[in-house]
Amino acid sequence: METQLHTDPNEHDVDVDERTEKIEQEKQELLRKVLSGNLETKHDQVGFILNNNNAARNSDIELAWLYWSTFERDLFNGEYVTKNDLKKLTKIGSLTRSRARIQNEYKLFQADDKVKRYRGVLAAEMKEEAIDEKPEGLPMYSIYVDETGKTQSFLSVGSLWVIDGFVTFQANREIKAWVEQKGIDFEFHFTRVSRNRIDLYKEFFLKFLTLNPTVGFKIIVIDNSGIRDASSAITDLTFHLINKGINHENSTGRAPLPRLLQVWLDEEERGSDQLKIENLKERLLSQQIEGLYLGDFFAVDSKDNYNIQAVDLFTAAVNRKIHNPNSEGHVKDELANYILELLNFDVNNIDLKNSDTDKSTVFNLSFKD
Repeated sequence: METQLHTDPNEHDVDVDERTEKIEQEKQELLRKVLSGNLETKHDQVGFILNNNNAARNSDIELAWLYWSTFERDLFNGEYVTKNDLKKLTKIGSLTRSRARIQNEYKLFQADDKVKRYRGVLAAEMKEEAIDEKPEGLPMYSIYVDETGKTQSFLSVGSLWVIDGFVTFQANREIKAWVEQKGIDFEFHFTRVSRNRIDLYKEFFLKFLTLNPTVGFKIIVIDNSGIRDASSAITDLTFHLINKGINHENSTGRAPLPRLLQVWLDEEERGSDQLKIENLKERLLSQQIEGLYLGDFFAVDSKDNYNIQAVDLFTAAVNRKIHNPNSEGHVKDELANYILELLNFDVNNIDLKNSDTDKSTVFNLSFKD
């Protein structure tokens, strides 16, 4: 008697969908850990290195060297290594497997096209196209973006510019230790400040600035009257803020081009976030800025992400003083005044009558002792 095996034609699709969802969950979890500095595993640590160093994305030797000198400094001083210590260091093969999973499955922190071609992972449709080669040792910067004022008279988009991810990583570790020591179980968001928490808010922002001496804040503000689509307006403002900010960083020499740009938005809704990201990338590419290369653009959760929380406080502080210039005595006024005084930021310098985004003012605010 012949037995026939019947299979569900949709079973394969279900398996693919489940795997795709699993990979997406792993990717989001890795992003959360990498951007918060909460690195629990070697896989997380590899992600951190790839996020902050373009050369490590292209070379497993560079990846291993940076990994050892960052996370295994008790065995490796960044100059030489003994045979005995080499046996104790994390094997390059193990680091390579994590790198491959992050780049090939998560599609994060990608290598240059010429390297992907060499590794055999360049998409088939791109293999015949001309490859845009990036300079060797390309430096990076990351921008964290938040907005406020959708339903108010003025719409603001603020940003934090990080040019040294390794410094920020050490800062985040110290802030995390402080948060745990204080028993803090909440995120630092301006709208949630209260009288019994304001001292912790102040201490957090001062600590963030002190531990991150190279960061800069920028903001763009526009009159909200006549704007019917707030989401589109925010995308426009974010583009102008980034575009003007790049030109400012380059012209002042603080972060000159060529450079790889990464952008992290405060997460709202997946669909609208992705649309905003694609619009931003398309518009930035159309500017054909010489020496600018686009890296990862993602919307990320603010949980444990002190960079997003810091830019939230800055942007909301400006927003508070714009809309309530004469208000005093409220806990939000006290916090806004404290933050803006630390940054030596005067809201009176904002031209609130200006309704043309191309002429909106971009402020660069770097904390100085």
